[in-house]
Amino acid sequence: MKLNKHALHLACLAALGSMGSAHAVQVAGDLLEVYGNFYPQYQITSFGDSAAATQSTMSGLNTPAANPAVSKVNLTQVNWVNSYLGFKGQKAFGDVTAGYDFQGVVMKNGSLATETDSIGEARDAFVFVQHAKLGTLQMGQMDTIYKEFGDRVRMLGISSSNFVSTSAMVSGVGWKGANTPGSTSFNTRINGQVRYLSPNWNGFEVGVSLRPDPARTNTTDASLSAMGARWSNKTYYIGLAQEVHNDYRTVSGIGVVDSATTIYNPANTRSKDTATRLSLGYTAEKFRLGADFANLKYTEDAVAAGNFTSYETTTWQLSGEYSVNAQVTVAANYAKGNEGSCNLLGGGACSTAGLGGTQFSLGARYDYDKNIGLFALYGVTTPGDAATYGSSTLASTIGGKTTNMAIGLQVKF
Repeated sequence: MKLNKHALHLACLAALGSMGSAHAVQVAGDLLEVYGNFYPQYQITSFGDSAAATQSTMSGLNTPAANPAVSKVNLTQVNWVNSYLGFKGQKAFGDVTAGYDFQGVVMKNGSLATETDSIGEARDAFVFVQHAKLGTLQMGQMDTIYKEFGDRVRMLGISSSNFVSTSAMVSGVGWKGANTPGSTSFNTRINGQVRYLSPNWNGFEVGVSLRPDPARTNTTDASLSAMGARWSNKTYYIGLAQEVHNDYRTVSGIGVVDSATTIYNPANTRSKDTATRLSLGYTAEKFRLGADFANLKYTEDAVAAGNFTSYETTTWQLSGEYSVNAQVTVAANYAKGNEGSCNLLGGGACSTAGLGGTQFSLGARYDYDKNIGLFALYGVTTPGDAATYGSSTLASTIGGKTTNMAIGLQVKF
């Protein structure tokens, strides 16, 4: 196999980290620490047939067919999901500590034609400066404050980019399709970001994220900002955060369609998308419980009667884990996205019938020790008749139920 430069970098550092012991953590003291979370799984995905898709105003963006799930073929794969290898380090200078954190995805799934260059994509990659009394400043690619402050129970430590993740349902919408190029998701890890996290004041912290648009023009400023506050102790957690996307144009895109019946606005229409989320958590000796409640709103400055002005919806989730004993942990979550409401300039009728959906997941893990475990997962996503959830072809089925089952091995250090 011919490796790209990123893969060579990862391989060299991994080899350096493995020379010390089988579970090496510190390679050069605090200056270099190697860590990882690998969770490949044998996964079966099946698609249920849907009834005739509801032609709501927003679902028209997906141009749904009469029975879109019929042509979906059940799939079987070995999925590396979002397994990663990480390297981090820090050095103290009096009251100031400077450091870095880099995570590389171990393997991305692809076809036979693309697998050879699917190793080593950056996941997190940032540097930071920290002061005990002033807080922490980070620059690079990382989660926004909105993502960081929410979803406190991420199933079994293997939910990232997995089918049991609730991010598509809680932090996104059901009408995103091929004609909506801008991201509708607020579960955001993004490059070019500056992030500040305050010191911890008796369990209370505040944070701010800013990602300016490096390609800003007179008509487009696709910037991102997020802010939040949270408080926690050993038992309870509460967080409140908001994220704003400017000029993402998640509905009109670049003005793909121009006809008398379209709701699209012209290519340079300004837009603003806003998400606000309340997150709760509870941790006991054997229980971990979490809940999230979000409001999502997408707006554009419409210029003609009948064009899109806004879509607003609410979402929520409940999640939990229970340690049966020292080796067995079970988990479950349930998420729901509502149909929401939309508006057109001039007060024209705007239907959201058939949007929204639900998601239910179960999981269990058996730990041989703190580093190695076996797990099993089950998940069902049921979109409305006009909705689709998930950005991959495996998960996007308009109006059709998607069922996933998987067994896997987790190795972490």
